Amino acid sequence: RSEPQGRTGFAHLFEHLMFQGSATLEKLEHFRIVQSSGGVFNGSTHLDYTNYFETLPANALERALFCEADRMRSPRITEENLANQLAVVKEEIRVNVLNQPYGAFPWLQLPPVMFDTFPNAHNGYGDFVDLESATVEDAASFFERFYAPANAVLSVGGDLDPAETLAMIERHYGDIPERPAPKRPDFTEPDLTQERRVREVDALAPTPAVALAWRVPDPADLPAYLPYVVLAEVLTDGDSSRLRQRLVQGDRIVTSLSGYLGFMGDPFDVRDPTALLLQAHHPEGVPVDRVITGIDEELRRL
Repeated sequence: RSEPQGRTGFAHLFEHLMFQGSATLEKLEHFRIVQSSGGVFNGSTHLDYTNYFETLPANALERALFCEADRMRSPRITEENLANQLAVVKEEIRVNVLNQPYGAFPWLQLPPVMFDTFPNAHNGYGDFVDLESATVEDAASFFERFYAPANAVLSVGGDLDPAETLAMIERHYGDIPERPAPKRPDFTEPDLTQERRVREVDALAPTPAVALAWRVPDPADLPAYLPYVVLAEVLTDGDSSRLRQRLVQGDRIVTSLSGYLGFMGDPFDVRDPTALLLQAHHPEGVPVDRVITGIDEELRRL
């Protein structure tokens, strides 16, 4: 959500760049070190953070710390690597979104309906125009701003000696230059004053689908937020849930149904503002308003 305007998808693109070698390690050398140690590693980009993780035997910890510190200190940001990973990310978007039934539904389609500000509403996977205009200078600036030690968390777990582990961390991370953490954007949203609806055409989708979302309290306010986590379970989790009994088993106007908190589906991996989402797939002959009416009626019965 903190990506600069005009650089949508940059957090995800930079995640890819971090696997293209570093000051000491050539491309794929990090991978070979982890694999030869009997481990696996990967990364993923979320709304508010990117994580890089390794799982490997405890006796290979120092190798992992060396590799991770090396790329945190100085990833190889080159024209060749940027062009290569830009092509990879664009193909990923084509496969997962553009050429996939329901590829953008609802995680990319709902935020610009729910929210008005750029941080909350923009497409985090990336617009092709923004991605194609990215430069090496942009990538270096993104690294300097967001990959500062003050903006990172290092977590280590396993059958380890704490003192030895801290000494290894200091040995490999201690000389990374200090930089201030970036200022977080203002994620505050204006209040919604009326219902919003948008219709999207998906030529690849075999049946219609509808997604509904309601803004919920700040997840940091657990007493206010947790009832909505329970509500999602009550409404859609299992055959005995309210909406499954009503719409799937009773009225038989919905073929599949789900409900969750947060656009990534994890109720405890979210920050304010976020939403309760319900999505349902229904036969072509069932009007979408009939599905929405059934959901609204069950909500009023609570």
